[in-house]
Amino acid sequence: MMKTLKKLFLLQLSVLMAVCLTACSGGKSGGSTEDPSAKTVKIGVLVSDTTSAEALAFRTYYKDYIQSVYNVEFMYSDELKDAAAEQSAIDNFIANNCQAIISFASADRPAQIEKCEAEGVYYAVATGTLPADQYEKYKSYEHYVGAIGPDLPTEYQAGYDMAKHYLDAGYTKFGLFTGASVYFTEMHIYRAAGMLAAMCDAGGGSYAGKTGMDIVGQIMADGGNVNPGKIGNIEINGVVAGYDFDDAWFGKLAAVANDPNVEVLMAVGSGQTAFAGFKPEGKKLGDIDCYTKESVELMESGTLDYLAGKFSASIGPAFAATLSAVYGKPIRDKDGNALALAQGYWVATSAEDAKKYYEVDSSTTNPAYTKDMLDTLIGASYDDFAKFVSAYSFEEIKK
Repeated sequence: MMKTLKKLFLLQLSVLMAVCLTACSGGKSGGSTEDPSAKTVKIGVLVSDTTSAEALAFRTYYKDYIQSVYNVEFMYSDELKDAAAEQSAIDNFIANNCQAIISFASADRPAQIEKCEAEGVYYAVATGTLPADQYEKYKSYEHYVGAIGPDLPTEYQAGYDMAKHYLDAGYTKFGLFTGASVYFTEMHIYRAAGMLAAMCDAGGGSYAGKTGMDIVGQIMADGGNVNPGKIGNIEINGVVAGYDFDDAWFGKLAAVANDPNVEVLMAVGSGQTAFAGFKPEGKKLGDIDCYTKESVELMESGTLDYLAGKFSASIGPAFAATLSAVYGKPIRDKDGNALALAQGYWVATSAEDAKKYYEVDSSTTNPAYTKDMLDTLIGASYDDFAKFVSAYSFEEIKK
């Protein structure tokens, strides 16, 4: 009897130990099966713009859609104007237990990356890419997730395609708004260079002796300015740059918009704000910006007739890559390097196109990139992730 009871006791003990070991090991040998999505992930978002239509569209996608379908909490910075403000915002995010930071601010991205690496916080660039030399330096940093967005060749092509659209239609007299080119903002310089390169190709001439991508260097050498003049038979009859927002600045915009020697107004960004209020009926206006209710209305009224726009959900893959890294599944190439992926624009040349794009882009329940789509990116291979991002056209995404 005693032997039987002893055997029974030992059997019960072995069962209890097995249960305990299983529970402690998460149900499998060597690791936990705890669902990482069960815990709220706090993500800081650095922004240098809090008022533009594009900035508000991006924020709506993260706050109103992503935050409602994922167990994440976004903490936004104030409007950041310099590198010191960026560093202070990062400190604040870390103090508030953010596990990752997604950046829309670019005053000093190297300093942002270095800070996050030192603090063990994941970091991603939401829309744009790093210059080649910076990517080479930071691509192997453990906490650098990567960058996804229009790279500089894509920005150049966006400007080229817009100018070519009007040149192919027979227009030869232009007025330009070059935005932040005079602040040496690369994306605006490359867009402007693309416009000038298209004019060189169509007009059979050169800009200050330069053609193609070499025009970028000329704009840089000229302090970020584009100078009026002729390129073959193409005329640039007025240029406005900067964001002074004073009477003199508005006066320059009005003068270029109403110049009888200008047929087409083209902007590297904010053209709807810069030129739309001054443009006489009959002149053409093209812009590189984003899709908003106002841009649709401008296209319906004929004020705007060409728009290369970022779609707000384009920042979805950057979020997915960041969340994947937080979950312990960083997306790296075969050499262990961070993401560096280009993504382009949706181009509308009619009110119908603009309305179609806006209806999808403004949705907070069924946006261009839904949760089901982004879920496929979490823990994905680099190649599969890159393939997803490269299929960014409206038609490809709808498929």
